[in-house]
Amino acid sequence: MKFQPIRTLWGVEPGENMENWDKLFPELKQIGFEGIEIDVANLKSTSEYQALRTLADKHGLVITALMFSEWPQTAGPRPKGLTVADHLKFYRKTLQDVAILKPIKVNVHSGSDVWTYDQSVEFYKATFAIDEELGFAGKVCHETHRNRSLYSPQATDYILSRVPNLRITADISHWVVLSERLLDANEEDRDLLERVYPNVDHIHARIGTTQASQCPDPTNPVFKEEREFFERAWLRILELRLQKNDLSTVTFVPEYGPFPYHPINSTHTFDAVANSEATRLFGVFNAFVASKQKS
Repeated sequence: MKFQPIRTLWGVEPGENMENWDKLFPELKQIGFEGIEIDVANLKSTSEYQALRTLADKHGLVITALMFSEWPQTAGPRPKGLTVADHLKFYRKTLQDVAILKPIKVNVHSGSDVWTYDQSVEFYKATFAIDEELGFAGKVCHETHRNRSLYSPQATDYILSRVPNLRITADISHWVVLSERLLDANEEDRDLLERVYPNVDHIHARIGTTQASQCPDPTNPVFKEEREFFERAWLRILELRLQKNDLSTVTFVPEYGPFPYHPINSTHTFDAVANSEATRLFGVFNAFVASKQKS
């Protein structure tokens, strides 16, 4: 099993003609990142999509694309009355644009937390035909994110029970802050996570707390309990893959972003945390797999 650290570009301005990214990308390679994750709502034209693909090729980086099924970047008030059909239409159009990037995976903030669970099921079932038509079958992962259909462990559990082939991006920090608890302290939560983990194909490896979705310094001893919980969760995902003899490459994004996710006056910048966590977790993950393969 191999691991592919992916660096989010969240909070990193491209600069004129993407000059900032052109300088940044070789630095990311030196740290050990193999790719970048881009919120495509920041790309305003076909030429910008093409420019980013060219720049990634120049520096030998793969791309994972982050997109929305509607209400991109949750900017402004939530549009009223968005239906499943509205989301599917926007999903198709955005996925057509994303094809220019030739991403290895597509991470989607999809659906809506105001829908019924069954409306979300209807939406997800309809996405597969679009993925197949546009050449993205097996590449799309839907993120466990607040505001969206997979906003809670319970919603996700229900949806996966009815759409068992749905692939997801695990960002457990959203569930922890939503639930106000670390999710392996009781049997019901542990059982639910065990049902969800087999569907994970992409990991947003961000440590949060019960009161905030982003920890400002994951290695600080004050966050020991949170760090251990999140690492147990991620390692369990890997363990389940090993048990199925699934040795495919695991993509993970230490998705630490700017304020208001990152507290003001923090000791470390969000960029520094993202970079150091990539290195640290790469070691944690590889050591875990090596220990399992020896046993």
